[in-house]
Parts: sequence; C-alpha cells; structure tokens
Amino acid sequence: MTQSHMIMLAMSPLILWRIYKRVQRLTVRQQSRLWRHWFGVTFLPLALLAMGFFMAAHPPALASLIGGVAAGGALGWHALRRSGFERVGDAYFYTPYAPIGMLVAMIFIVRVLYRIFEMATLGPQQTPSFGSSPLTMGIMGVVAGYYLVYASGLLRWRLAQARDQAT
Repeated sequence: MTQSHMIMLAMSPLILWRIYKRVQRLTVRQQSRLWRHWFGVTFLPLALLAMGFFMAAHPPALASLIGGVAAGGALGWHALRRSGFERVGDAYFYTPYAPIGMLVAMIFIVRVLYRIFEMATLGPQQTPSFGSSPLTMGIMGVVAGYYLVYASGLLRWRLAQARDQAT
C-alpha cells in the first residue's frame, strides 16, 4: 500500500463525517421553491431517458436502472407521505422525512467514494466504465426515482395550495 493510499484511508472517516453533516442539514425544514420542483420534474425524466438510451447496449445495467427507479419511486412516495408541510404567511415550507432522505443520499455518496477508491487503486484504464456497472446504475435509478417522485409531490402540493388560495 502506497503512502497516498494510506492518507486516503486515514482521511476517509473525516470526509464521510463532513458529508454526513452536510446531508443532515438538508433534512431540516426548507422553503419550497416552485422553480426547484419544476426543474426536478423536467430534468430527471430527461436524464433517465438519456441514461436508458445509453444503457441499451448493456441490458443488465438497464434492468438495474429501471429497478432502481421503481425502488426509488417507492421510497420517494413513502417519504412524501411522512413529510411535514406548512404555510407561514406567503411562504411555503416542507420538512423532508429524514431517514429515507439520508439513506438515499448515503448510498449514492458511498458508491461515488467507492468508485473514486477504485480509480485510485486500479487506475483509470482498469476501472470499469461508469455505465456498465449494474450496481452503479441501480443506485443512480434509486436516487433519480426518489427525487423525481418527491419533486412531483412537492409540486402537486404547491399547485394545490395556489388553487385553494385562489378560491
């Protein structure tokens, strides 16, 4: 094991702790912004279609992506049902359901860190390509499915609030 590998292994707990604290901050009450919800509802399906198009040559990775989207969608629906929603004056706030949000964020972060570790130990030429790994595509599907369902749920809530306010 080289010195750079030992430094990376020694720094890993500190890096993971900082990532955890960063993600934890995202699980507290947040102001709802319509443009973010619209962006998620528009961008994520396009990104999924693009990934699916490029995965057509790798059927196991494509199947894993589709399965991940279904699992992520179910997690997003469950988290949405447990989220808190409130209106304060003209501002709208929501509090995400922390356990599921943390789980989705952490599996993504751990996979990214593993891929970085893989590239550092094997070298860029020996590392498998990003899209050929069913595990990576499954995790990408979970993340995209979760945020797509969550953003669409937040958008529906905000539009319902605007409709109720108009009447």
